[in-house]
Amino acid sequence: MKLFIPKRDLYLQEMLRRDGRGYATHDRCLDCPDPATAKPALFRCSGCAPGPLCCETCMVRKHQECPYHRIKRWTGLTFEDTTLKDLGLRIQLGHTHDRSACSNPIPCRSDFSVIHVNGRHVVSVDFCGCDKAGQAGDVVQQLLRYDLWPATDCEPNTTFSFELLEHYHVQSLQGKISMYDYYLSLERLTDNTGTAQAQDRYKTFMRIVAQWRHMKLLKRAGRGHDPSGVAGTRPGECALRCPACPHQGVNLPDNWETISDELKYIYMMTVALDACFRLKRRDVSDVQKDPILGSGWAYFVEDTGYRELLSAYGDQKEMSSCTGLSAVDHANTKFSRGYAATGVGAVTCARHEFWLASGMGDIQKGEKYVNMDYIFVCAIREYLVLHKLVSYDIACQWSQGLLERIAKFPPHLRIEIPEGSIKYVIPKLHFRAHKREGHSPYSLNYRVGVGRTDGEGPERNWWEVQGIANATKQMGPGTRQGYMDDTCGFTNWRKTVNMPWTLRKKLRAAREAYTEQRVIFDELTKSLQKNYDIVAWEEEIKVWEADPFNHDDPYVVLSQGPTEAETLRALSEEEQVASALPGFMALHDVSPVGFVAMGLELEDVKTRLLEDAKKATSSRIAGLFERRTALRRRMQKFRDLQAIYMPRAVALLAEDPSCRTDTELIETVRLGLPSEISPSRRDAVCSCRLQEIEARLRESQCRDALQNIRNKLHTLDHLYLYKKTQVRHQGPNTRARGEITTQDVRKGRAVTKYRLAHRAKFALSGHGDWEKELRVLNDEDVRGIQDDDPETEKKKRKRSRSDKEIPAEGRRKISWIWRSSDLDDSEDRNDSLKVEWFKSRARTMRWKEEIVLLLEEMRRVLATHSYDEERWRAHAKTCAHQDPAIYEGMVAYALKQARIRRRMRAVFRLVCIDEARSAKGAKWEECEEWRKVEDLEAGVIEEPAEAEEEIASIYESPDDLIDVL
Repeated sequence: MKLFIPKRDLYLQEMLRRDGRGYATHDRCLDCPDPATAKPALFRCSGCAPGPLCCETCMVRKHQECPYHRIKRWTGLTFEDTTLKDLGLRIQLGHTHDRSACSNPIPCRSDFSVIHVNGRHVVSVDFCGCDKAGQAGDVVQQLLRYDLWPATDCEPNTTFSFELLEHYHVQSLQGKISMYDYYLSLERLTDNTGTAQAQDRYKTFMRIVAQWRHMKLLKRAGRGHDPSGVAGTRPGECALRCPACPHQGVNLPDNWETISDELKYIYMMTVALDACFRLKRRDVSDVQKDPILGSGWAYFVEDTGYRELLSAYGDQKEMSSCTGLSAVDHANTKFSRGYAATGVGAVTCARHEFWLASGMGDIQKGEKYVNMDYIFVCAIREYLVLHKLVSYDIACQWSQGLLERIAKFPPHLRIEIPEGSIKYVIPKLHFRAHKREGHSPYSLNYRVGVGRTDGEGPERNWWEVQGIANATKQMGPGTRQGYMDDTCGFTNWRKTVNMPWTLRKKLRAAREAYTEQRVIFDELTKSLQKNYDIVAWEEEIKVWEADPFNHDDPYVVLSQGPTEAETLRALSEEEQVASALPGFMALHDVSPVGFVAMGLELEDVKTRLLEDAKKATSSRIAGLFERRTALRRRMQKFRDLQAIYMPRAVALLAEDPSCRTDTELIETVRLGLPSEISPSRRDAVCSCRLQEIEARLRESQCRDALQNIRNKLHTLDHLYLYKKTQVRHQGPNTRARGEITTQDVRKGRAVTKYRLAHRAKFALSGHGDWEKELRVLNDEDVRGIQDDDPETEKKKRKRSRSDKEIPAEGRRKISWIWRSSDLDDSEDRNDSLKVEWFKSRARTMRWKEEIVLLLEEMRRVLATHSYDEERWRAHAKTCAHQDPAIYEGMVAYALKQARIRRRMRAVFRLVCIDEARSAKGAKWEECEEWRKVEDLEAGVIEEPAEAEEEIASIYESPDDLIDVL
């Protein structure tokens, strides 16, 4: 750019030169055949390459096949706009294939216009009316055969070029450009001065684009090759399936049902459910004015049956017992006034994030069970023979009674789901929002056969389509559904194209991670075998993995006292008993236990926000603002409850500036829980019951936080050991250091939580026996169990360069945090070491499963491409039509699609074969699907075998092989 600055005058002058004739100052046309009779050279085309001016006759002759270029006329002083129509160009339809003259041309109206990628053009068109009119077709057919889409079937006067429709189609999908902005840009290209008035064809453009999307959908689905035609389209048939997921009859081997139990997970279908409340639709238009083209044929469920079923259901009765889940708690309260749909629910492929056929539907008022049940049933019908893993952020609640709810559906939706064929899990990011008790069976970290699936695919998919949220909000039902179906198909296709690089990257990462985790697990096992019965531990965890819901959770460490969840449950049961006594009157829907629990939860949110605000970068300021806004809303609700349960405290808190919520840094505001009230006023403003509830919960908080500290110290010890003994070079050291830093931050959060809970407990209960177990936690107390080991201290003494005195061996003590809990070494009690071993084993198993799954998915992709290739070749052989030209087009299109699949298979093999061969220990063999791909006409598509490695290293992205596709 610095080099450009001195040359600005040069560039500006050359741009101005273009507004004149430049060096083309000849008076006569150089394109005329006879220079003696050449006409004046007055015309220039803006769309052609710069050249000499020519006369109107030559301009018309050169633009017989380029009728949408813009022409300028030289007046002697400047150029003025003119048109090819004014110069005499006429477009004769029906004879373009042989350029023969029509003996009876039928002229169009004088204002007939074509809208092209460079704006609107008024053109002169003649329709064929001679004896070849039957062969040329009617008016609509003649226009379509000239690549013009008519605005109406009855005497069309406005048309849109195929090039324009294809251009906008891609722009709307890739760039998410709105239809209004695109059409307005066409008007600006036509005239940007406001001096020329043109008829508004925006609504027409909307209708034509919807038709174009729909017809492209049908064409790509092969409906033009099916004898039943468009009317025979089945539900979901126009959707693009995930090539890596198991599909019976497409990419599964013949023996897939008889495979051993330990490997059945590789043929399991993994799906994820979620809803997005940004994809709203206002209550504008209806299906009568804006009908849905092909309802239920692609990604959305069939609309009529869906709405009929919903009309029979009222508000949702099931409420979540887990804290922090608004998806269920707000099912009946989501703001819906003025909206026909408050969002969209969807089912996706959880491992590859493809939208499933018939797996999407509007939700009218919150994320109700009936909406998600219906969408789930429609999406899962084609996978009934497979075992399924279903990920949903409220799976622990939604799965209860699912089969009973489905049994009440209409007969055609009552799918048969064998008992035990579905496993339910919670996405990893959402898992922390659930209570801890009884939720390990829903964890993707602990369930056998899930690999490294995180279940968060829908969230990433919503991010991809959020660009169309504003554009679709004001659309009618038909236009919106067509646009969203098209968008889902586009994202699925791009993922199909990118799949070689996606799976190769995942397999490479899985191999590295498995090697690393295997070393850590083996070292941990070796270090524990001397003092612990590892064989018994393994038998115990295998029993739980076989039936996790009917055995104690091995991933939860027991302590001497009740955990926070257990205390909360006990308090709730006490409240329930008290509420049944005569004369009881509830003050609010939220009980006193719920009020205190809400305060403790807000305290955790405040602490995390304070920590993040201290180290926030400029890019995270906006996120902090959103979190502060959410915290402010919750705190205001807490203040409303406080006015009910602590009415005398309201005036007291109003006097304290640190308790006011009208401040920017809401995380610094004091909540005013009973423990925060001074002892002299506490009894006056707080009931004894509230003080008791908080004291019991605080004690349980201390136990939970203390156990969390121990777990993190164990993890840090082994991470340091692994880094010291196994990690070399800068890259691995950086990654190891990053993991250590992450665990250290989590340890610090647990320490902070313990200290807050301990201070609150002491403020409420004072000195007592509870202090024997839960002491004051100083910095020197937070250390690993081996830090006082004599061998470790000897090594420290040798490395020490200071004169600081080291305690003698006989006076060395283990920190009290290791003696306050986990004291029972009996076999039926889970201690922290055992849990850490379980978790390390689970991590190793998941990475090994991931390698096996990725290799199988690679095979399935190749098999799917082969299946699709053969399907399109079959279409080419079996299609039939009376019109030879249409028949030829059908065969050509089918062979084109078959060739695309064949080349995609060749590219996939080229990119992934070396990585698959390197997957040691996965029992992989180069099966039939991995054979070299040979072109039926040109031989082998791939490069010679000796060049494969070099080529695969060059092709690092889909763009590098775009010419192959």
